[in-house]
Amino acid sequence: MAPAPDHGSNSGKPLITGFLGDVFAARNADAVADYVTADLVQHGADLPDGADAFAAFLREEFEREQGRPAEPREPAFVVAEDDLVCVCHYLPQPDPDNPGTLFDHYAFTTYRVRDGRITERWPSLNKIAPPRLPEPGTPSRAVTVDDAPDNDPEANKRLVLDFYRCVFDAQNPDAVADFVAEDYHQHVSHYPAGRSGLRAFVRGLFPDGPVPTPPEMSNPPVLLLAEGDMVVFAGLFPQPEPDGSGALYPYFVYDAYRVRGKRLAEHWSGTTKTAPPKRPGPPPAPAS
Repeated sequence: MAPAPDHGSNSGKPLITGFLGDVFAARNADAVADYVTADLVQHGADLPDGADAFAAFLREEFEREQGRPAEPREPAFVVAEDDLVCVCHYLPQPDPDNPGTLFDHYAFTTYRVRDGRITERWPSLNKIAPPRLPEPGTPSRAVTVDDAPDNDPEANKRLVLDFYRCVFDAQNPDAVADFVAEDYHQHVSHYPAGRSGLRAFVRGLFPDGPVPTPPEMSNPPVLLLAEGDMVVFAGLFPQPEPDGSGALYPYFVYDAYRVRGKRLAEHWSGTTKTAPPKRPGPPPAPAS
């Protein structure tokens, strides 16, 4: 059964831990009813709304996975603020450029917890390349969220927002030095490491920049939460449906950062090397 609600700042963590263990690790769709509200809202395109439909979907999924040994999958980290809990799992995937090898991939899911139940869910799922479960025994790449009292989560969130605004919205590679530590560590190999690597990456994206720095972000985050020295940022970036219909589905682009000394020191990306998100083009012209 789900733990009794606790309204502290990290009150949702025990509930989400129980949910992931009792439902996904145990492959028990019936346990959904112990954790989820009847009118659960799924903000992504991977699962249906409502507890009953969610449980029915998982029941079919678990039946397809029969024969695969159940294994609790420890998260890389969990960040919680107020009623939001974000869980990040390390799920290495087959490398499209190097057959027989894997590339580092991190999958994010954020849950809203109210009155001891999960009421909303935001996944990082890319429908073009849904992640495969890793082989049993794959390390979780777990890291610790530092909750030392001198951390300032609100200042850390402002740092991340200003980083996006002053670097990417302003198309300004030179601004990277104002926000990023020199030994900036990328936890995924498809982005360059170090401050200099990030600066070169931004310059490659925006060869005609910089442009005037806007007063506000062009695409503010849908989710922004911080705990200790960690910040999780998720933007809504609709993507074309794989069926070629021209319709779009809601895709959430996640990034997580560790802040050290008022600089971004580490980065975890939720994008996949197999199908990096594309900026949607104009809608198709109506049929004549």
